[in-house]
Parts: sequence; C-alpha cells; structure tokens
Amino acid sequence: MIFRFCLFFLLIVIAGCAQSLRPGPHIAVQPQSRISRAEIKAGSYYGYLLAQQYIAEKKYDLAMDAYKEALKADPQSPRLLTELAALYLRQGKIETALKLAQQSVQNDRDYALGHMLLGQLYAGMGDIPKAIESYKRVIEINPSDDDAYLLLGALYAQEKRFDEAVEIFDQLKEIVPDNPLSLYYKARIFLDMKYYGQAERLYRELLASEPGFENALLDLAYIFELTERSGEAEKTYLKILAANPDNAQARTRLGNLYMREQKPGEAIQHFNQLLKANRKDVESRLKIGIIHLQQKNYDDAIKDFTVLLKDEPHYDQALYYLASTYEEKQAYEQAIRSFRLIARNSTLWVAAQSRLALIFAKLKDYENGISVLNAAIAKQSDSSDLYLYLAVIYEETKRYEEALKTLDRGLEKLPQDSELLFRKGIILEKTGKQDEALEIMRRILVIDPRNSSALNYVGYTYAEKGIDLPRAREMILQALESSPDDGYIRDSLGWVYFKMGQYKKALDTIMEAIEQVPEDPVIQEHLGDIYMELGKKNKAAEAYQKALEFNHGQPQKIREKLEKTR
Repeated sequence: MIFRFCLFFLLIVIAGCAQSLRPGPHIAVQPQSRISRAEIKAGSYYGYLLAQQYIAEKKYDLAMDAYKEALKADPQSPRLLTELAALYLRQGKIETALKLAQQSVQNDRDYALGHMLLGQLYAGMGDIPKAIESYKRVIEINPSDDDAYLLLGALYAQEKRFDEAVEIFDQLKEIVPDNPLSLYYKARIFLDMKYYGQAERLYRELLASEPGFENALLDLAYIFELTERSGEAEKTYLKILAANPDNAQARTRLGNLYMREQKPGEAIQHFNQLLKANRKDVESRLKIGIIHLQQKNYDDAIKDFTVLLKDEPHYDQALYYLASTYEEKQAYEQAIRSFRLIARNSTLWVAAQSRLALIFAKLKDYENGISVLNAAIAKQSDSSDLYLYLAVIYEETKRYEEALKTLDRGLEKLPQDSELLFRKGIILEKTGKQDEALEIMRRILVIDPRNSSALNYVGYTYAEKGIDLPRAREMILQALESSPDDGYIRDSLGWVYFKMGQYKKALDTIMEAIEQVPEDPVIQEHLGDIYMELGKKNKAAEAYQKALEFNHGQPQKIREKLEKTR
C-alpha cells in the first residue's frame, strides 16, 4: 500500500507536500497525554508506565512489547490500542496501525485520540473523506482540540474546499484567540488561492503580535517577490537572517533573489554561507557555478561543476551546465562528452540532445546532428523545438524535401504550432512555392493574429509585389508594436514607404533599421535603392558596396546596380 505522509498536514495544503512515509521522526501522532490510573486497569498500568519509559529512551521495540503485555490484562483499552498503533505507524506498519486504531474507536466511540490517529492514517493513505470525518468526530468529542481544527482545515484546503477551510480556522480563532496558527494557516490558504492582498493583511496582523514568527515572515517575503517588491522581500529575508543566521530557507531565497536581480556578488556570498553550513549542499554549489557561467567566468564555472560532480557524478544539472560552459568556451569536444554523460532517463536528456545537435551543426557534422534529434523525437514526439531544429539542419544542407517532411511530422502532432508553420512557409518560399508560403503565413495569422513574423512576411511580400500597400504598412506597423527592436521588420516598413514613393520617410526608417542590424546585405541594398531615387548616387554606391561586403545572396544583381551609380 502506498502511504503518503507529511510531518504536519498543514504543510501539504500550501506547499503540496507529498512524500513516502519514513519510519522514525516523521510520526505526528504519539499519544502521551497525562493519564489517570482509572483510565487503565490495574493489571495493565505497570506495562503502560514501562512502555512510556521505553519511549522516552527511544527503545521503541521494547515499548511495543510492554504495550502488548499491558493489553493482555486490558485488551479493550482504547488508550493502549492507540498508543501501540502509533508505534506501528512509526515502524511503517500501516495496516497493523490502522486495525489497532479502528479497534480503539470501536471499543470507545468517544475516544478522541483514536479518531485523531485514524484521521492521520486515512490522510496519509489518501482517503481524504474518511480523514475529514475522523477530524470532525474529534471536534465533536472535544470542541477545544485545536490540532483537530488545524488538520481538518488543512484537508479542506488540500481538497480546494477553501471556504470550509477558512470557516474552520475562524472557529479555531474564536475558541483559542491566542493561537497564532489559526491566523497563519488562514493566511496560507489565501496565499494558495493567490489572493495576495488578503494574505498579506493577515500576515501583517499576525506579525504585529508575533514579530518573530519566521514562517509568516518567509511567506510575506514570498508575497513581496510575487508582487514584484524585491526591495521589501530583501529586507524581510535580511530581518529573518539577523535573528536566525542559520535559516537556510531564508538564505537560499535571498540568494535566488539576488541572482534574479543580477547581483552576483551578493548571491555568491549567501550561497557560500550555505555551503559553509553544509558542504554537501549541491544546489548552492550549482548556483555559484551558474553565476560564474553567466558572468562568462568559464574557468571558475568549470571548476564549480567539476567539484560538484566528484561528489555527485550522475547529477544531471551539473553535467548539463558543465557541458554548456564548455560549449560557450567553444571547447566542443568536452561539451559533447559531458552532454552524452546525461542519462537517458533524465528530464534533461532531450534538452541535451538539442544542444548536441546545435554543436554538431556548428561543426558541420550534420549527420550526427540529425541522428541525435531523431533519437530525441522518438522519446519526446510532442516537442516543436526538436522538429524545428531538425528541419533547420535539413534546410541548412539544402535538403528541402526532408525539411518539409520533418515539419509535417511535427504539425501532425502540433497542428497549431506557429513556429513550425512559419518555418514551413520559409522553406516553401525557398523552393519557389511563394503562393503556398503566403497561404501558410495567412494561416498563422488566423491562429495568432499578432504574430509579428507572419505579419512582417505578408506585409513585405505585398510590398515586393506592389499590391495593397496601405494594408502592408498596417500589418508591418502592427508587427513593430510587438517587436520594436527588430531591425528586419523596420526594414520592411521602410521598403513599404519606398514602394509608396515616400522616399524621405523610407530613408529615415531604413537608417533606423541599419542601427539595429548594421551588417545585413539586403537592408544595405534597400538603402542604395532609396539613395538612387533621391539622386544621391555616391551614397547609393557606398550602400551597394557594403551589400557586397556583407555577402549578398545575389552579388551579380548588386554589381549591376553599382554600375548604374557611375
């Protein structure tokens, strides 16, 4: 039987905690409340006291033997049955614990501790309805049992029954006004529901009376991060660490925050602090390596990842980033070796194959690139990137039919994928099928009317054909709204103005495009054409000469234009 258990089920609600039961310190129920001699028969009382002594000494096997002896004298005792069940739970013997707990409440329907243990057993086994009923029964028996309210509210929240959860925590606050947990977990529910304003107000109310409540401070800092108040999040984490420098969660989050805020020095300082406290903290060492990689400090990054892999030789993230570092350093053989060390069952394996394919393409080892991408597609057939990369390799090697077949394979799986469709349109154009290409681009605009690439393609095509120029201008302007820094789209706009005879406007726009893409041969050709219309042959000649220097795809055409400037 699979048994899901969490140290405190309230953590399940918000953090989504679900882990296998481990015998030992994760036991939440171990009834040891004070007991009167009248509650246990005289013949079993000695065995009960002996069991309690063994539990205090952590001699759990001896404690179980003592409970069993006590039960011989009092076999119907719900107290003894429940305490023995708790020890079986500690050992991971769930079925036996469940039977004993059920027997305890059969013998005494009003035995609250038995119902409490049953609630935790049912919840751990995933039988939430029975767990809820058990906690409700505890509250019926003992309306002041705050643990039952907390656990019941947690289960309601886990089941997304948020209104009932909030109601339970409100009831708890009325019963035990000074219990901060009722306010805390109510705030956690609002946080889980993404009602950040309500959650923040509750946390602030709680912290007004309990200023050192670390979990509330952590949650509040998290809200600050979610609502893009990085400065307040930073101050809150620093406040936690000032009171408790050993709070690893606060230090980790602060380090992550500094990474996102591009403060590498501060981030490394906190990750080093975490490593000082725990040398085997692989996540902190990994992040230090990533920071060095981002800073292009490749040698230090390689050292960080290599040290990490000495302790964890199969750590896929370390292998992936080590390979990426070698790739950035253009040490392609080492990069290939490291990517290939990532196990096939790793979630990073497919990404590693994509990166391998890109490296092979750089090395013009196209067949190996094709091979790794086909292997990746066989494992993950719904990744548009894989089909796209494979098609691009075929396109690069002018195997256009293979490229189109690859894209069609991808479109069978992902018929609405705009990137696959766009690439197909580009390849159709390269094979002389311009009308089919234009139809593909129009199809993209039905799927995604604001797709800047398709808008630019259709608008530029209209300009080239000299048709519907106002519509072409409108489409390209719309594309620029989405991609204002795209020099190629700005060039298209300039070309539309050129076709409309607005040469001064065309010149200004093309000059802006050249600032964004200074070495594109086609844009230089367009600039030359505009200067020719403006009668500035010398400037046109300069632009055509640059088009040749930047390896224009039709050099003879440019030479002919250059000749006309003389």
